Amino acid sequence: MDYTQRLKWIENGFKAESPGLPSSLLKDRMAGNTDSSESLVKLPLKHIALFRPEHYEPGYAYPLVIWLHPDSGSEQALHEIMPQISTRNYLGLSFRAPAINPKAPEKGYYWPDSHLFVKQFAEQIQQTVQELSKVLNIHEQRIYLAGTGTGCSVATKLLLQMPHFFAGAALFKGRFGKTDFQNVTSANLRNKRILLDHSLENATDGPISAAWVARMWQSTGGQIQSVNSLNAELSQESEQLAALNRWIMEGISTARLV
Repeated sequence: MDYTQRLKWIENGFKAESPGLPSSLLKDRMAGNTDSSESLVKLPLKHIALFRPEHYEPGYAYPLVIWLHPDSGSEQALHEIMPQISTRNYLGLSFRAPAINPKAPEKGYYWPDSHLFVKQFAEQIQQTVQELSKVLNIHEQRIYLAGTGTGCSVATKLLLQMPHFFAGAALFKGRFGKTDFQNVTSANLRNKRILLDHSLENATDGPISAAWVARMWQSTGGQIQSVNSLNAELSQESEQLAALNRWIMEGISTARLV
């Protein structure tokens, strides 16, 4: 979704929220010509993808899945990922990684292994969600990170960086580095949910075992659940994403019972 398409998507969001609003006023709002009583969406990042569920209900607060693509991918994967999770249950959001191989730009985008980048990125995610909340009903206590490959490394840093903002993270076929957990001693992820797939890609800074990654997560105090505990065999991506749907819905059901 390019920048123009994204603005059109948000304009459609305005129409869904305010069906009686004149089209001329909608155009003014999109162009920034509003008075102090009007909400103006100002997205801090340009390259994002958005997913709105089928039969979107403005009166219902939707969980938000923030998908972090692996190296050599892009934010556009969201449009393939979200329908495999659910076509109706969630809003979806994805960001393009900032780095690219100048010798092979067609091979996609890459995440920098940098805590400084993640600190800035976390703030940009928060700003983006706050802006989108002006036109979409996002449940602020059900914002989940999810990803695969190096997207898991970024999700790990983000959750440890800003645990108050995210409800948890789902990590599939992760690619981790030991520096991902450098803030783990000061982290308190009590009541945060982590769905962990014990199959790993090659680590970014040497061999890292699935057991070591599991111990690191357990030391945070988070509620750890294994993908394999949801289903004995989850070898296909579609099966893992279906498990992600069940895992989020289980959390919603548990919250209602408390």
